Amino acid sequence: MPIPDPAVRLEWIDVDVGGDVHRVVFEGVSFDPQTTVRERMDWLSGPGDGLRNLLIEPPYGQPAFCVDLITPPRHPDAQAAFVIMEVMGYPFFSGSNTMATACALLEGGVIPLETTDGMQCVRLETPGGRVDAFAELVDGRVVSVSVEGDEAFVHRAGAEVHLPALGPIAYDLVWSGGHYVMVNAESVGLLPQHAGQPDGLALAAQIIDAVQADFDLLHPRLGDVGLPRFLHWMWPELESVPGYWTAVGGTYGHPGVLWGCPTGTGTAARLALLAHRGQVAAGASLSNSSPSGATFEATLLETGEVGTWPSIRTRVVGQPRVLGAVALDLPGSSPAFSALDLDWLRQPAAAIRPA
Repeated sequence: MPIPDPAVRLEWIDVDVGGDVHRVVFEGVSFDPQTTVRERMDWLSGPGDGLRNLLIEPPYGQPAFCVDLITPPRHPDAQAAFVIMEVMGYPFFSGSNTMATACALLEGGVIPLETTDGMQCVRLETPGGRVDAFAELVDGRVVSVSVEGDEAFVHRAGAEVHLPALGPIAYDLVWSGGHYVMVNAESVGLLPQHAGQPDGLALAAQIIDAVQADFDLLHPRLGDVGLPRFLHWMWPELESVPGYWTAVGGTYGHPGVLWGCPTGTGTAARLALLAHRGQVAAGASLSNSSPSGATFEATLLETGEVGTWPSIRTRVVGQPRVLGAVALDLPGSSPAFSALDLDWLRQPAAAIRPA
């Protein structure tokens, strides 16, 4: 039975990408359009963080869910902007979330279809900047999305942390929408099927906590981007034919989540690490499969620099699928308003204005 006069109605489309649910939220949250997308992200990560908890925690969600909040773009070339929310917080960019957002915008009718069979570019804006998503459509449905986004680069190579029970653990730190701690899984005796089990999750958490303990790096363009909260487990890669690599990799989000897909940014981070080691050049591709079997393919488009760090730009491909449209009506008596400090959702857009 519908709730009479709900205090807040949130509307979203759930999209599956590689086995992970991405909630693309269209209605129920408004910001002053004069604020930047990063300012909206920063505000949500503080006073507005209850919205993230509402949508990725029981009873309405699960910690492995991702949320993409559609907001008006500021960039003149963007058709829409979005803020990403995950268990680890607020990434500046995400491949799978961009795929899901482009798919939902097109299949939800927010962005009109230019073709029913062929490729359409969806021009988006994230807190980290502009990103293009190229959606392949068949009979008016999205069957794949290719994302060209944030530059990835090795920010700290050959680093090491010490864990009391295991001793030194080597890692590389790569920027790819967020800071990724890249770890050779075989060096710690971790099998792919154990990465999502309690022991595997606990090990990833210990490594992340140790890396965070003395972390002081700033992004050369974005400044303070927070502490590393992603870990990408790497099992051996193989160059099956010249310029084409295959690998198994699993992305952990702190705390406590191993995603079903290998993640677009995790896949790009691994390709950046191969480029740093001189193993790949422009035109090379990496097919990266998660422990559960979902696969993303990344192609190295070009090299560049971010500050003084050599970087790469990639195209990452995945297959998003719409699961369904959802409306959540919260009555004024809902305990969520007080428990999660959500009274701001009832205020006009002008009142939700980052300082």
